[in-house]
Amino acid sequence: MLVDELKAIRKKAGLTQTQLADAAGITQGAVSQIERGRQLPTAANLEHVMTACKVSARQRSKLIMMWFDEAVEQG
Repeated sequence: MLVDELKAIRKKAGLTQTQLADAAGITQGAVSQIERGRQLPTAANLEHVMTACKVSARQRSKLIMMWFDEAVEQG
């Protein structure tokens, strides 16, 4: 699931939720909601998170596809 991947990426980057939020320009509450699966990130927020965590191009592609699949499922 996307939420599991995003949490793992944040931890691998050595960031707390607050640090990620600051680096990505989103609230810590939004990071928490995303990681708990209560909210799908917007495409812009996903991009900001990936940039803040310095995600590789290959990993970006994987995350974008996961995001798209989950967005379609949610309607």
